[in-house]
Amino acid sequence: MSRSTIDARQRAELCRNLLGPLSDHFNAAGKAYADYLQNGKSFRFACALRRINGSARALLVDHRDLLPEELQGHAAALVHHYDVWMALWDDLAAAGEPAMDDPFVFENPVRFPRESQRALLECYDQLRR
Repeated sequence: MSRSTIDARQRAELCRNLLGPLSDHFNAAGKAYADYLQNGKSFRFACALRRINGSARALLVDHRDLLPEELQGHAAALVHHYDVWMALWDDLAAAGEPAMDDPFVFENPVRFPRESQRALLECYDQLRR
């Protein structure tokens, strides 16, 4: 996306309300996932990741309309991943009632869409220049 396709007010709103906070969420999720892996994949660290992913999903749902059309599919791919991931997370948590230090592992057939993350972060970088 080119800076010239949206005006300065739209750029500021997109960065402030969606792409900036989403970038922060991506960073926090990466750290939370590393902690989860380094700490026996415990429920305690899975809970942190659940909170971060839920917040990232809410940002995308609430502010997706700020994105240009060419990035809408990327937002949809991320929301889809989060929807499936959180449904699986919630089902496992409800079924097992895990303790904080219990292992908490499940398979998600919908892989994290790294290309979509990359596209949104590239847009954010371009708009901040």
